[in-house]
Amino acid sequence: MKLRKGNAAFERAMDDVAEQGDPSLLKRDFPRLIQVELAHVHPRPDQPRRHFDAQALRELADSINRQGLLQPIIVRAKAGARGDYDLVAGERRWRAVQLLGWDRVNAIVSTGDAAEIALVENLQRVDLSPAEEARGLQALMDSHGYTQEAAAAAVGWSRTQVNRALKLLTLPDAVLEECATLHLSRNAMIELALAEDPAERAMLMELVRRGGSVKALREARQPKQARRPAETRDGDRVGKVFLDVVRVERSLTLLEDQAAPLTTIQRAQLDSLYRRLGALLARS
Repeated sequence: MKLRKGNAAFERAMDDVAEQGDPSLLKRDFPRLIQVELAHVHPRPDQPRRHFDAQALRELADSINRQGLLQPIIVRAKAGARGDYDLVAGERRWRAVQLLGWDRVNAIVSTGDAAEIALVENLQRVDLSPAEEARGLQALMDSHGYTQEAAAAAVGWSRTQVNRALKLLTLPDAVLEECATLHLSRNAMIELALAEDPAERAMLMELVRRGGSVKALREARQPKQARRPAETRDGDRVGKVFLDVVRVERSLTLLEDQAAPLTTIQRAQLDSLYRRLGALLARS
């Protein structure tokens, strides 16, 4: 099994270190590499990754079968269960080798904080969707009582990055699910989250479904300052209404560029808007 080749290489490396005669190179907390039976490794329920694509797992299994397991999984001794381990990081690899029929796998035994290690490892490997990143950060903050600053330090992000990621959790679950299906970037999802008005968010989602870029989303959400009525700066309520009219005009331009025919709901919404505008114009 290719697993044995990796283990032999590790043992040779340890022999080389021992020959140097410097005991400081082998500390008590030096990570241990072991071979562990898959049946004794248990995934953690708070693992940041929620979705495992079957096709991607099959491809990973094929790669491991050809190249061997190049990176061990990370485990931690399970409290109260001698010989059993909690899976800290590497669940995709753990699932993939099961597909290959392996009964054992190389694992690094860690004594660090399991939640932090799992989240950081996934973030560094860009293995999580934006929503999974946000949920992982929130879980880390909840379980440790971390502030945004402390969470940022733990995962190597800036506080602004953490703040913007957490903003995604304000999106409805249905929107988050569709974003995952569309494989939207974090920046695109942030633009959706910044649109607090449901009608505006619905308009942005239509733009997303047509392949709109982050720049297009940002422009649709934020009309240029130069086009704002002067009354708005004085807090005039009517001026604010006409600022929304400017936003609607920009949205209509996007609809005009749409190649696909209008849906029944879109047609009904535009018809309602047409009738209300007609009534307003008739009063003047």
